[in-house]
Amino acid sequence: MTGRHAGVVTRLTQCAEFPVLRVWCAPHQMDLVAKSSAEGIDDGAYVKEVYSYSVHLRSQLTLITEMGVKCPKKTTRWMHLGRVLNFFKENRRKIIAYTEQKHPDKLPSDRWWVITYAIAPAIDEINVTFTLLQNRSLLLAQQAEYIEALIAKLSDMFDLQVEDMDEGDDSNDAASMLIRAHIRDQGTAAQTFFDRMPDFEQEAVVVEIASYAKALLRGLKGVRAQRDESNLPLHDDVPPVMPQVLATMRPGQFIEGVLNRYRNRLAKSWPDEDIEAVEEDQRSLVKLYKEDTAIRDALDKHRVDTMFNDAWDSVPRFRMLRSFCGGIATVFPNTTSVESDFSILKWELDAFRTALMHMSLEGIMQSKQRALLRQLWA
Repeated sequence: MTGRHAGVVTRLTQCAEFPVLRVWCAPHQMDLVAKSSAEGIDDGAYVKEVYSYSVHLRSQLTLITEMGVKCPKKTTRWMHLGRVLNFFKENRRKIIAYTEQKHPDKLPSDRWWVITYAIAPAIDEINVTFTLLQNRSLLLAQQAEYIEALIAKLSDMFDLQVEDMDEGDDSNDAASMLIRAHIRDQGTAAQTFFDRMPDFEQEAVVVEIASYAKALLRGLKGVRAQRDESNLPLHDDVPPVMPQVLATMRPGQFIEGVLNRYRNRLAKSWPDEDIEAVEEDQRSLVKLYKEDTAIRDALDKHRVDTMFNDAWDSVPRFRMLRSFCGGIATVFPNTTSVESDFSILKWELDAFRTALMHMSLEGIMQSKQRALLRQLWA
């Protein structure tokens, strides 16, 4: 529901008294990037052959019985492409031998195998991050760091940097050498397939893999959960909410860059004393971090995957600051929470409760959320 001129979300934001944060599921964006990058290989011919070959292998009952495993199905979730490619790699000898004997016309080319070996590890890395981003307790700031870490891993894998990519001959020659090294990193099988190809075809497949890597890295660079009113990436920094970050901020910077952004909204439900208590908590946290070695060591041990409650439990005395940050941190960064709400709705409004009024249903959901929030802020 991301329409610019109409739709439920647009009408809600027009009526809202304060700014609304729009979120587009980052895992979904990653799935679209994986799709566009893969479909760009050989103008879509590679992906079509992956699908065709997987369908063929799934129908070979003799091969399935012999191997004791069935080829995974390639679904509309593009992250599943990695499972199919890994199946091809793990069972390469058996499926090649079977295809050569029974259906030689279906046997993939050396070029196809080289591409499979080259892109499979990249999709594996994307899948790991995809799973991490589905964590219901993840914060927006943490999500951005996971995506940056993924881009760094893929850049290191292909030995390419997005900012260094251009169309110059020198750049293309360097990329060609790096991609050749990446292919050889995938093992003897990948090297054998590559070495059997004539020189002109080796160069062509290197160009395809380099183009895939560049498209993937550029696409992931554009993945951002926060969107503006036109559904374009919102590049404003996510407000910091973790104690290890707030402990290193100057109090004036915290007031101007974080607290003041929400001051008018807070004033609707918080008295001035409570808002001032948030400022005082942050000043005290900075002072404690500078003077107490044990607290400083505890906060410095927190990593990107440290959960909100675990981080704040290490400094339990700053309840007002934690409560303020908890209100910011509860914005969900993916569709997991929404999908969960639909599951709850289906369970509550079952076949035996069809007459349940909407207000009663809302009351049930809010009661459950209140219990969860009490645990979160305890």
